[in-house]
Amino acid sequence: MLCRQLNIIHYLIDPGKPSQNGKVERSHRTDQEMFYDRNKFETLKDLERKIKSWNQEYNNLEHCGLNGKTPNEML
Repeated sequence: MLCRQLNIIHYLIDPGKPSQNGKVERSHRTDQEMFYDRNKFETLKDLERKIKSWNQEYNNLEHCGLNGKTPNEML
């Protein structure tokens, strides 16, 4: 398994317990509110193009949780 090779510990949350995975759930909420709720997609290619643009925009936004840095700056 790739995780083992890279010394990554993979944790599973209990079914029906999204609070155990709060950071991921919060990112899903942001995606829903800032991307999916504000866009319509004519085709799969349209979705792919718009989501690529959204990912670039999001990863270059300053985040309070990152002390004002962008996700790209944290890499």
